[in-house]
Amino acid sequence: MSRLKSAHDLSGLMKYMGRALWDEMMDEMLFAHLGPACEATDLEPDDIFDVIGDHWQGQLWGCAFEDLLTQELEPEGLNLVDEYLKRRGWNEKAPNKAYMRALRDTVMSL
Repeated sequence: MSRLKSAHDLSGLMKYMGRALWDEMMDEMLFAHLGPACEATDLEPDDIFDVIGDHWQGQLWGCAFEDLLTQELEPEGLNLVDEYLKRRGWNEKAPNKAYMRALRDTVMSL
């Protein structure tokens, strides 16, 4: 029996994010989220990940990733979700595309 992709499968989007522009933006977003902790502890982001362990590393990375999905890059106003769906959306199921669009329109909050 084959395993079906869930409507929350972001693996294609994450793979697409590995492209140069988006990979660089993800690094910047991680630093934006971890910068205060890095400055307070005099550690680099990778060192913080080593200290907090895999579970919390995944949580922090996911938070920065979801924040990146909401960003529009100047001056063109590029958005990772929009660019991915324009180029690779044909390969995604409708519920998955809807989930990505919903993430794009979210607001970071606690």
